[in-house]
Amino acid sequence: MNAYSSSTMIASTVSGMPVRFDRLAGIFTPALLHATPSDTAALLVSPWGFEDMSVRKFYREICEALAGQGISSLRFDLPGTGDSAEAPAEIGLEDWLSAIAAAARETQRLSGASKIILLGHGLGATLALLAGARIDNLSGIALLAPVTSGRIYARETGLWWKMIATDLGLDAGHVETGGLTIAGMTMPEGIAAPIRKLRDTDLTLSRPLPVLAVCRAGRDSDSALADALESAGAPVSRLPYDGFDGLVVNPLISRTPPALVAEIARWVRKMAPVELAATPAGSPLQAPLTGDGYRETGHRFGDGGRLVGTLCQPIGDARGAPVLLVSTSYDRASAWANSGVHIARELARRGIASLRFDAAGIADSPAISGDPAQMLYSQSLDRDVGVALEELKALTGKQVVLAGRCSGGYHAFQAGLAHPQATAGIVVVNSYAFVWDPAKTVEDALKNVARPLGDYSKRAMNPETFRRILRGEVNLKAAGSAIVRGFAAKLYNKIEPALGNLSAGNRLKAEINAAFRTLAERRLPVVLAYGQHDPGLEQSRMVFGSDLSGLGRYENARFVSLGDSDHNVTVPQAQQTVLEQIAKVALEAGAKNR
Repeated sequence: MNAYSSSTMIASTVSGMPVRFDRLAGIFTPALLHATPSDTAALLVSPWGFEDMSVRKFYREICEALAGQGISSLRFDLPGTGDSAEAPAEIGLEDWLSAIAAAARETQRLSGASKIILLGHGLGATLALLAGARIDNLSGIALLAPVTSGRIYARETGLWWKMIATDLGLDAGHVETGGLTIAGMTMPEGIAAPIRKLRDTDLTLSRPLPVLAVCRAGRDSDSALADALESAGAPVSRLPYDGFDGLVVNPLISRTPPALVAEIARWVRKMAPVELAATPAGSPLQAPLTGDGYRETGHRFGDGGRLVGTLCQPIGDARGAPVLLVSTSYDRASAWANSGVHIARELARRGIASLRFDAAGIADSPAISGDPAQMLYSQSLDRDVGVALEELKALTGKQVVLAGRCSGGYHAFQAGLAHPQATAGIVVVNSYAFVWDPAKTVEDALKNVARPLGDYSKRAMNPETFRRILRGEVNLKAAGSAIVRGFAAKLYNKIEPALGNLSAGNRLKAEINAAFRTLAERRLPVVLAYGQHDPGLEQSRMVFGSDLSGLGRYENARFVSLGDSDHNVTVPQAQQTVLEQIAKVALEAGAKNR
């Protein structure tokens, strides 16, 4: 069926089409068939690092709104980020700006439009301004919370990372890299150095163009840039950035501002009047992106191609079982610290194929009407992981190893139980749960997860903890309550066995043990990998004992320590351990099934 057919319609939106061009990965979203088409298309320039993870869903929703207005769009990953190819060590800012110009040409080719509007968020807005002179057919630019001072941006990024790292329990050695770093990602110095030197006077347009300035409250620099562009002759429209803080705070609790999405789409439509109906000049079906030992293709699957992912395959002979990398919570499939991409490509170098994907309503896959607003640990995620598992089995003709961290580990475990004919093994990393307690809400669980008591001891001996206490940044009452709850939980665990089925905890433990018995009867390899201070480990100890000796009842299961790592597995040595365990299970499963 034609790529622009109605089969792509999901819940009144259009599923984006993964594309690869110039060693870049992107998502092309064509205008909806029923909309009045425009001869203008939009190119969305991504921010960098943690902010890119937070706004990924926001970008997809903007593209969906534009499609409804008859405007095709492309969003893409800059070189060395997301699903694009690795960047050479000597990459510089010019390479990023050239990539934006290449993406503009691809947008025009795929859409058939003759004009381009740029849209950027944060550093992406700044990069869009810097690249504007390279795009001859540029007809407008939308700037959302642009970076106007590189010095302030670098300082704020560093402070942001320190706050995140403190919450994760990461030591300073994993934070102070000497570079521009956040969430386990470090910007190449050839790009970071000119970014740090960036000043507001560097941000100009080569010619007057319509500008949409979406300005944050209390950020005079946003409106000052809009004033400067207007003084230079650009017609400027302004919108307040309501909901900025709720959007960029964390992908786990991020909330997109729907009113702003609609306003942006209306402005772009106004700047893109109906002229000639755009005729696509090329097919979105692209050649694979190839690198050292791997080749990757964007892959759409599920009903109407509603799920968007990346199939990573070895260039040489395939070995072992393929791996389904199950994403965590609301993270995009490239994952925290881009670890999903790194793991997939390293597995391919070892001959192991993999699929990573976004479930419905997360990052690049459109939402489905009727799915819950809070999708963590939901049946809708179980549904989509099951669909992806069966898809990878059909693509490769082999049973699949499931691997996931945190909530991804939970859904991997559940999919392995529910799909015995498709599953070759399970790797669970830092999971809070194996069977979800229906009496709990996700919000309560996230608020009340008890840290291991050893974690509090570790933090108490950290000099930075004392400095935070003196600065009033630590809620001593809350910390004390958490410690008391931890001791109370340990005491209750000692008397709980005598309560039998009267205890909800005992019933939950029985259900979890029944699940492990089922997997043992199938002789399905199960790996539980945890950092030594991970909160999820405490829950595992409730089931298998404080020393996890109860896991020994299941010969198919083993525990692997990730050492002194954080819950997100930012520490490179822990990431390597996770990779080795996934590869080991995949290769052993492949050898067994030959």
